[in-house]
Amino acid sequence: YHHVPRKHVIFEEYANQLLNYLNSCYFTPLPYKDHIEAQEQSQTTASIRNKIKQFKLIIRVTDKSNNFYIGSAIEFEKKVQQYFMDTNAFRVINENPLPEIVNKVIQLLINLRSKKFILQWQYNEMIPDRKTTELAHLYFNPKTHKVGIPLRPIENTIRAPTTNISKFLDKIIRPIFDDKCT
Repeated sequence: YHHVPRKHVIFEEYANQLLNYLNSCYFTPLPYKDHIEAQEQSQTTASIRNKIKQFKLIIRVTDKSNNFYIGSAIEFEKKVQQYFMDTNAFRVINENPLPEIVNKVIQLLINLRSKKFILQWQYNEMIPDRKTTELAHLYFNPKTHKVGIPLRPIENTIRAPTTNISKFLDKIIRPIFDDKCT
């Protein structure tokens, strides 16, 4: 750990260099050619936005490739609804259950800690952060490599209330699994 005093000359030099860099990036006029190109790109972008609205289109990243799918938002929504009907695995919620879920997860961890089933460091690793926790959600990417362009459901649980518990358990169980199953 190194400490450099705030009044040190290096901070002033860095601040001056940063200011000069930002000034050159944001206050130097664009060359005429770049200005014209920027205007053309802006007009193209506006035209694309208008067409998306006018024809009710949707743009999505495709499944398993670095391409974009452009198609009817209505047809996409029909496929989503069909998926829901076919699987019956999900339901639309009208109220946000996140605060209740977070509270239940935290209460469970507090109970485990108070009964000494887990140690403090384990509790600290598993506890969700109320500021960054999000409700898990579902979205779909089109499979353009398949006939009829079906949709792949993707559950985003990266910031879900139980993600830290899952990560913690994976660290414990993964070595056992790898040892016995590989």
